[in-house]
Amino acid sequence: MAGDGSSIQEDDDLVFRKICSLLDPLNEKGVKLTRATDLVADLEIDSVTVLDVVMDIEDCYDISIPVNTISETRAIGELVDAIHQIKKEQA
Repeated sequence: MAGDGSSIQEDDDLVFRKICSLLDPLNEKGVKLTRATDLVADLEIDSVTVLDVVMDIEDCYDISIPVNTISETRAIGELVDAIHQIKKEQA
């Protein structure tokens, strides 16, 4: 099982980087993107823009993210974790 942990972490980094690449053009203040970065408070993006990013993520990973998950997600790390959970459930 030890090998699984590293592949999950690696995958986590890829998802995190993908989200950052989608958020980068929206990051007008040049905030450092970390797992703790708050999408609304730190990046000052509105809920419609968040939904656009989520739709891009859904297309990229061929998953469907429930609306309640989106509304409960504040930080980039929470979004990364939600994507991993959904990928597992829909695999």
